[in-house]
Amino acid sequence: MKKLLLTTAIVAFPALSTTLCATADAATTEQTRYSQWLVASEMKRTPHPYNLDFSSSPRWSYVMGIELESMLDTYLAYGGDEIMEYLKEYPAKMIDSEGNITKYKYSDFNLDNVRTGRFILRMHNLFPSRKDSLAIDMLFRQLENQPRTKEGVWWHKAIYANQVWLDGIFMGLPFYCMAAPWLRPDNTAHYYDDATDQVAKTEARTYDEPTELWKHAWDETHSMFWADSKTGLSQHTWARALGWFSMALIEILDVLPPEHERRAETEDILRKVMASVVRYQDDESGVWYDVMDVDDPRNYLEATASSMFTYCLLKGHRLGYLDGSYLEAGVKGYRGIVSEFIKKNTDGTISLTKCCEVSGLGPDNNRRRDGSFEYYISEPIRDNDAKGVGPFVWASLEMERMGFTVQNLYTHETGIHAVETHTDGNSGATYDLRGIRQPENKHGIIIRNGKKFLE
Repeated sequence: MKKLLLTTAIVAFPALSTTLCATADAATTEQTRYSQWLVASEMKRTPHPYNLDFSSSPRWSYVMGIELESMLDTYLAYGGDEIMEYLKEYPAKMIDSEGNITKYKYSDFNLDNVRTGRFILRMHNLFPSRKDSLAIDMLFRQLENQPRTKEGVWWHKAIYANQVWLDGIFMGLPFYCMAAPWLRPDNTAHYYDDATDQVAKTEARTYDEPTELWKHAWDETHSMFWADSKTGLSQHTWARALGWFSMALIEILDVLPPEHERRAETEDILRKVMASVVRYQDDESGVWYDVMDVDDPRNYLEATASSMFTYCLLKGHRLGYLDGSYLEAGVKGYRGIVSEFIKKNTDGTISLTKCCEVSGLGPDNNRRRDGSFEYYISEPIRDNDAKGVGPFVWASLEMERMGFTVQNLYTHETGIHAVETHTDGNSGATYDLRGIRQPENKHGIIIRNGKKFLE
């Protein structure tokens, strides 16, 4: 472990492949792309998407949304009718004809329950549905009424009053920014302003200057049992919490207009975060430890956060936010993930191992979750946690854009290759940020010939 420091914009997806698609049966066949291989493996392990992440009954959860959204991006990159049928099953099962979501409770004001709205919105844009539209509207209204700190940042949940968690930024703000132009087109600027303001305030409140890292959470009252009485900060930097924050920044920038006055500030925060992430990258393995600011032999290399950081490094470089040194760190991280965490199973599937199952802080009636190092390392470790599967698939798609495959992972050069675009015989074809073909007179942020425009 390194010595501790003391001191879419998205281009269009590649053309649909005519090679092997990621289907459940394909998991037993020799694969060339880790994205397709892991998607196929998950579909084989879990025949119904509402049972992902080891759920014994249909469940509405952010973990489903994250993994299913990565599967959607795999479909958009390579096709595969089996993937799309699998994806359709989740909203069909979880949202009734009046837009009610199974086991969702508005009054919980739980940001975690909003995250899957991004997946539902993206699916709705492909396959419009009144019931899904109603569900999306309800989730957005929750955010509009979400309780806030005195300076305007959302509480993580109603039961976590006055608390700002890095996790919550990821759960709420990317959906907020993606849905605002669709639901509130006449006042979109307000929502972008709110989102970038919350990002900046969260970054400032959770930053720990001695370690140059961000703590898991901040308590506005400084009174929670896990919070420092002077700063309100939790004790440590849990890697996955910082991974959530990193991915939130990337996703907000994907939809934030180029001319937005605080876009540059948000990009600067991303660069600041990723610079610290690289400083804490383990030299030998190329991946990251579960608790980033503790040098202890009981600490362990952890797959979900490593996948998140790697994805952000690779995508951040591709989109021009990060320089070439970050690409090198990203490729090193990806190779480290494959070496440390990817296991080939006897049935031809693969697994992502060494995933932290869960970590949190409180509430008051759960004082075991006190934010100590001993608490973090006491939580279970398991394989194929959805919180790691999704980011690993996204990281894999980034690597595959550059020509990396299962077979050439350690030999392929790391230079950026030209990105293929959907053309369908028309070099001027236009696509939105989800890779969906748009009419020529489409207005807004669009992609043409691999470049982003505002029209």
